[in-house]
Amino acid sequence: MSILLVFPLVMAHIAQPLLIRQIVLYIKAQSGLPVYAAYLFAIALCISAMVQAIVPQQIFFQNRRIVGVKGSIGAGKSTLLAAILGEINLVSGKLRLHVNSISYAPQSAWIFADTIRANILLGKVMDEERYKIIIKACCLDVDLQNFGEVGDLSMISDKGVNLSGGQKARISLARALYADADLYLLDDPLAAVDPKVAKNIFDRCIGPHSLLRGKTRILVTHQTHFLVEADQMILMTYGHIEELQIEQRPTIEPSTDVLETELSDDKETDWVLNTTVTDMNSIVKNETSVDGAIKWNVWLKLFTSPPLRWFGFLLMIIFMFVNEASYDFANTWLALWSDKDEREQRSSFYAYVYLGAICSILIISIIRVAYIYYVMLCGSTYFHNQMLKGILYTSLRFFESNPSGRILNRASKDQQVLDQSLPLALIDTMQYLLLTLGSITIIGRSNPWVLLILIPLVPSVVWLRRFYMHSSRQLKRLESITRSPIYTLFSSSLDGLTSIRAFDVQEDFLNMFIERTDANSRAYFILSSTAHWFGIRLDLMASLLTLVTAVLAVALRHQIDPSTAALSITYCITLTGLFQWAIRQSAEAENFMTSAERIHEYGQLVPESQQTSNESNILIQPAEDWPSRGIIEFKDYTFRYRPELDPVLKNLNLRIESKEKIGIIGRTGKSSLLHALFRLVDQSAINGTILIDDIDIGRLSLDHLRSHLSVIPQVPVLFSGTLRYNIDPFHQFSDEECLRVLEAVQLKQLVRNHPDGLHLLVAESGTNLSAGERQLICVARAILKKSHILLIDEATANVDHATDMLIQEVIADKFRDRTILTIAHRFNTVENSDRIIMLQQGEMAYFEVPTNINLN
Repeated sequence: MSILLVFPLVMAHIAQPLLIRQIVLYIKAQSGLPVYAAYLFAIALCISAMVQAIVPQQIFFQNRRIVGVKGSIGAGKSTLLAAILGEINLVSGKLRLHVNSISYAPQSAWIFADTIRANILLGKVMDEERYKIIIKACCLDVDLQNFGEVGDLSMISDKGVNLSGGQKARISLARALYADADLYLLDDPLAAVDPKVAKNIFDRCIGPHSLLRGKTRILVTHQTHFLVEADQMILMTYGHIEELQIEQRPTIEPSTDVLETELSDDKETDWVLNTTVTDMNSIVKNETSVDGAIKWNVWLKLFTSPPLRWFGFLLMIIFMFVNEASYDFANTWLALWSDKDEREQRSSFYAYVYLGAICSILIISIIRVAYIYYVMLCGSTYFHNQMLKGILYTSLRFFESNPSGRILNRASKDQQVLDQSLPLALIDTMQYLLLTLGSITIIGRSNPWVLLILIPLVPSVVWLRRFYMHSSRQLKRLESITRSPIYTLFSSSLDGLTSIRAFDVQEDFLNMFIERTDANSRAYFILSSTAHWFGIRLDLMASLLTLVTAVLAVALRHQIDPSTAALSITYCITLTGLFQWAIRQSAEAENFMTSAERIHEYGQLVPESQQTSNESNILIQPAEDWPSRGIIEFKDYTFRYRPELDPVLKNLNLRIESKEKIGIIGRTGKSSLLHALFRLVDQSAINGTILIDDIDIGRLSLDHLRSHLSVIPQVPVLFSGTLRYNIDPFHQFSDEECLRVLEAVQLKQLVRNHPDGLHLLVAESGTNLSAGERQLICVARAILKKSHILLIDEATANVDHATDMLIQEVIADKFRDRTILTIAHRFNTVENSDRIIMLQQGEMAYFEVPTNINLN
């Protein structure tokens, strides 16, 4: 009874703290106090080896608001987002999150080899209505409509090489939106798109009345006009993080960034969600394999490769026969010795001869194995170099059609087979075939009747091996092909590891990896099973030969010496293992040769110079100072990326004068001009001519043409090595000149803050530098080269407006007597140009001075 009385009191005491908590939250909400999504308390982030970003006090990120993050390049904006994602450990302080899920759009869009839909959904369940809304909000509906019937089921190449930078950025943003998270980390997602598209996407996806209203959005951007809409602003300088109060925020005037280039109207489209995949002449092709036996030219090239060629091959055969002859002589001499009477057996002559034979076998065997390995090493090196040359010299279209995993598979596993497995299999094949031949010879000499069984046995073995090889070759090719997707997925996963963790899809990618590994394992298991099937039948045939030899030895015991019979039976027992292993290893060697065949295929890739040159034209050698004036002229020029596709540049006729500064704007076709000038497509896809200083560039060698042009690409390209190597790869300039150009692009501080200075190590793809720093290094490289023609492809997309203007001033100063073509999304980037080309649907709409261009 007492328990019943006390129980309500106990429950009241338990409920009281919960009730108080609800009341406190209610009071805070009513009094206007914000509920925070995250807060930083006295944290320190390691931006580089020498610099830390420090929060001297606590900063709260307001919940369900837009938090704008701005700062100079290299200030650590992306590092801050990485810290929130848990990808970077704090040096000190606390970082707390009060959200259940995070969505992330990285600065460099992560795209993996699959359909557009798969890249957006990223393992999430398909909600057709929400999906369509996000597609339209991210301005992808027009792109999908242009893909025809395939639409969002279009296959994307690895890293999205068959998409533009803007398309990749919008797919990445659509993925972030579809995740439906509590916190959205957006790392400059609008830098790669045109101003009008950026404004539309911001209003629809990020702004106060967008799809993400009611969500917490941390937006990093250099486009400061978007920060007007931010509820909270974080300023990051080199080594310092602070929150700007309303009165501290700089006044952001309407920028010419938002002036619109001529884009398609924002109207309803007839894009329809697809349910099946169709072909659409997809750029991405499935990996194919050759049918039938390995071509003889592959065998010959492997064994007769430089520097030994045919001499090395013939010498290898001689070593093999001499070694086998020595082995058979030693055994025959031993049988002869044992057949002598006791007095002769004691003679040292037989012992010395036998000892000499054994020593010669040892010496010749060592020389033979070392020499065969050397011949195979020459062949392997030759095939590797030819493959590398083929990949480096082929056209960009090859990389659009072949994922990186497919190339890595041939350059790693197939090369490893050629280096290690194939030589062992070939040595065993040659050695055991000769031992088998020697054994049969000795058995035949000892008991000729045994040779009768070989009449049906040899054709049976040949037929069985041929029957087995028809299956095993294709299975080996299938095993190699199914290995490529594993490499592709692994490479893509490493590239997008931060995104995979942010979206919490590790399990999905692990399952994908398991599925691809299972597919490869199934092919390998069947291949191994067929090898065992083949081995059992070879053992049965070898046992049959042993049985016949033993029966004949007993039946003819009165006609054959005991020592001869013993020798034949001994050889026959040995033959059981030798014969089976020789045939199996010969089959294994042929299977391994599929790797040589695959490497050889890449070695035969058509060089780009043959694809992009007009065979009817004879190459010419211009003057050493070409191009001295920098005059560029397009005559009736039509450009396609492939002969079967529609033109992206149509009937261009224009002339760019010497030292002229030209801006190029428009939604499509801008980067195609650069591709045309660098001759990056097949000659069969081009009509018309391009003249530089009155010389047709189609009659120049690619090396000469490209070495005399400079480019600052949209996606900065850096290599593993030092900073100095990346700006001066051919060591043509002094350290002082390198430092001057780094200072000109505001990167001298980067060198000063590092103890290695110009020898600062740059990680692969420059991952230890910010996107802005990577772009500035490319600018420095172009300034140092000082070509007469400079092509700039949206080089300042990832830098702030002040740095953008600074770079333009530097380029204007360093290249004032050079011809410059600048592609830009932001009009202010090209507003000081002498003339501006505006492209519409691949055609030239305007070629006027900036004041005459109508942007409305």
